[in-house]
Amino acid sequence: MATEAVTSVQNSVETGTLGLGEKLAYGVGNFAEQMVFNPAVAFMVYFYTDIVGIAAATVGSLMLVSRVFDLLNPVVGLVVDHTRTRYGKGRPWLLWCAVPFGISAALLFTAPGFGPTGKIVYAFITYNLALTLIYTAIDIPYGAMIPLITSDQHQRTLLSLFRMTLAMVGVLLSFAITQPLVKYFGGGAQGWQRAFMIFGALATVLLLVCFFGTKERVVPVSQEKATVPVATALRTVSRNKYWVLMAILAVTLFAMIGLYGDNIYYCRYFLHDVGRLGPLMTIGQIALIAGMVGVAPVLKRFGKRNSALLGTGIAIIGQILLFLAPENFTVVVIGTVVRNLGSAPLVGTMFAMVADTIEYGEWKSGVRTEGLTYGAIALACKISVGLGSVLVGWILGVGGYVAGANTQPASALLAIKVMFLHLPLALLIVSGVILWVYKLDREYPSIIADLTARRSLA
Repeated sequence: MATEAVTSVQNSVETGTLGLGEKLAYGVGNFAEQMVFNPAVAFMVYFYTDIVGIAAATVGSLMLVSRVFDLLNPVVGLVVDHTRTRYGKGRPWLLWCAVPFGISAALLFTAPGFGPTGKIVYAFITYNLALTLIYTAIDIPYGAMIPLITSDQHQRTLLSLFRMTLAMVGVLLSFAITQPLVKYFGGGAQGWQRAFMIFGALATVLLLVCFFGTKERVVPVSQEKATVPVATALRTVSRNKYWVLMAILAVTLFAMIGLYGDNIYYCRYFLHDVGRLGPLMTIGQIALIAGMVGVAPVLKRFGKRNSALLGTGIAIIGQILLFLAPENFTVVVIGTVVRNLGSAPLVGTMFAMVADTIEYGEWKSGVRTEGLTYGAIALACKISVGLGSVLVGWILGVGGYVAGANTQPASALLAIKVMFLHLPLALLIVSGVILWVYKLDREYPSIIADLTARRSLA
């Protein structure tokens, strides 16, 4: 009877319904990240070349070398797994890094009056301080918080939906106001610095809201103070079949994002107006947000895997619609909207599915690795976005693309068309196959019951 009572209490703590306030508090954490990260990525090259005065080739080399620091993702994950504080494992990193993140955002868009070499050194240091070191020290613990806040599948799904929806809102809002804000503050170096001082201050406040508004409840079966050796953690993650599936799924999903670099070429040479890129991307983003906002009842009834699989089927139909009239803007918009609405369940729940693999790994091996699990997934995501961008350059090169030319050879036009129509379709089909063989949703309740019993005994 005593064991059953302890099990019941543990269950209620770890799987109870989360309040709306806690879900919003968790979601604004990603809003804060994207409020800085996305406009920084979008405008960084322009700022370095046109405002700071660094040569474009040097900027490209700077960013290429900086990709080495992406290897910090799994390292930070291991550090999170070894973090033990009264606030938990993931949450304290938000408290520690909120203010440095805000300051680094302002430093990132500061143009000091150094000489040519000094400007490059300053750019390299501040770029990696803000967008690799501090951002990673927030993003990995933040992602690892989902499995630490609750072990209930539906509540995790809702947390993931709040996270991704508010992230998309942050992206849209930041893109919409960045340039007007720079102009309002007088333009030039002063305008950019003050705009990102505002973004940095807002991000700091929202990260603190995320810290104070959430709570970690889930503890491992083993003693709370125990730490997992690095080799054991790496072996556990690599042998987790469901994590491997999620890693491959992340590669397909984020490679599609990397392929967005082809959209501007498609708008120019097939839709015959570069100006259509903005409306097309905005409408697509709104459709994705609308899909994530409205999908919660479907997820509750059918579960993450089934909803994502059904949505991927709809996304495939939307992508196929583009083939019907690939040079008709209306048809392209309709196909994009259908595709993004269908993608919403997968985009909104992928990180919740990653969270579920942590329980599977703990159940299978007795080792719990939230930080490394999310750190390794984050590394896969970043590599995949980069791979998608690299593919755009390589395929254009193979096709014989002539930079800036109004008329392109047939091989270049074919390359642009393949990247807009065929490659995304192939990646969606691969995503569907992965979801088809992913069975953890069905196994999860019995895994949680077993883990709960082990925790009560521990």
